[in-house]
Amino acid sequence: MTKVFASLSATLLLLTACAQQTPMPLMANQQPAQFQAQASGDENGLTVSLVRNLFKENFADDVDNGRPAENVSLPRGGFIFERLNNMDTFRKIIYPLSDRAVVREFSKPGVADNIPPISPAEVQQLLTQLQPGDVLLCGNNNSFVHAALYIGNGTIIHALATQPNPKENYVGVVKETLLNYTQRINRDRFVVLRKPGLTSQDVQNMSQYAHQHIGKGYDSLFLLRTEDRFYCTEFVFQALKRTSNPARIFPHRAKYGWDLVTVEDIMDSPDLQTVWTYNRTRNQPGRIHRY
Repeated sequence: MTKVFASLSATLLLLTACAQQTPMPLMANQQPAQFQAQASGDENGLTVSLVRNLFKENFADDVDNGRPAENVSLPRGGFIFERLNNMDTFRKIIYPLSDRAVVREFSKPGVADNIPPISPAEVQQLLTQLQPGDVLLCGNNNSFVHAALYIGNGTIIHALATQPNPKENYVGVVKETLLNYTQRINRDRFVVLRKPGLTSQDVQNMSQYAHQHIGKGYDSLFLLRTEDRFYCTEFVFQALKRTSNPARIFPHRAKYGWDLVTVEDIMDSPDLQTVWTYNRTRNQPGRIHRY
């Protein structure tokens, strides 16, 4: 693992140096503490701080990790984002460390609220409203960050930042019943969206796309243009693009030059109809992007 960290550090340092157009030795000399921390795989290193902040601010916004807001300096981070999207070798080197950072954040408790989680009876009521191809957006404890694709028969496919236990592989895309998911993980608010006019072929295309990626890992680098791993909203976003007339859903430029698609981007689409809500009100579409 130490070798992986060292390789990761050297790779990211090289990318960062290229992005800054700064010679490698000069950068190391200018920031010796950061360089040494990153080389040793320290959790305060550049890479870990970057993915930890992206995850916390966009996909685990209710997690209380006891840390003040971090200020990670990464000039021209979009350059690194592009290289990671386009070069699988770099991704393979960096994922072990970003996985570790995200698992640590994900395992921390959320900020509790007074809203009880949805009950099995309420889930059964929700299922009567659903159609294959619907998008379920949900959250818990003041958080609203997750997305899942409903494929029918009470079943969803979605990408989760979970690890069943330390001895098992890191799990991303899974297929399970909605009832099982809500009994396993508390959810206390929902917005369900639907693309009007979906054909049976559209639904089949979405389902086939979702099924072919079951078992792929969670994308702890949050890269929007790769298919070796997925984060939750990216997975739904990509599945919706497999229809004959895709809904207009636009990513946004987030911190460090990362292009992300979040539940807010999905809810902003004027092409998706609100089907059902539970303890959450959908904002008026078209407030974030121009269509």
